[in-house]
Amino acid sequence: MAVTTTRTGPIWCTTLPPVAGSVPAARHFTSEAVQSLGAGRVAADAELLVSELAANAVIHAGTPMRVSVLCHHHRVRVEVRDDNPALPRLLAPEPFAMSGRGVMLVDSLATAWGINGSHRGKTVWFELES
Repeated sequence: MAVTTTRTGPIWCTTLPPVAGSVPAARHFTSEAVQSLGAGRVAADAELLVSELAANAVIHAGTPMRVSVLCHHHRVRVEVRDDNPALPRLLAPEPFAMSGRGVMLVDSLATAWGINGSHRGKTVWFELES
């Protein structure tokens, strides 16, 4: 798996291919970045939420994804960008459904979250109070 990682001051970025192995790679990358930025208290939540967003990018976008982590005003912000303009939706899955809870988890656990989209793709982001 080809991975490009950069650290520019307080911003960590990596680009991952659209394969299943990118989900744990995104999780480990985010954990390392959050720890390095001094916000280890929210590392577990950040790992869970980036796993959901990375899985969505692999399954639904099928394009390389860029994961960025930064800390600003006592908040950790994690962004997952892909090249598919289709926006994720907040669903209400059946109790025994095998999928459909990713955005619901982000909505439940994040301090704030959102989507920035255009015809060239989208960035789904979340923030956690550090």
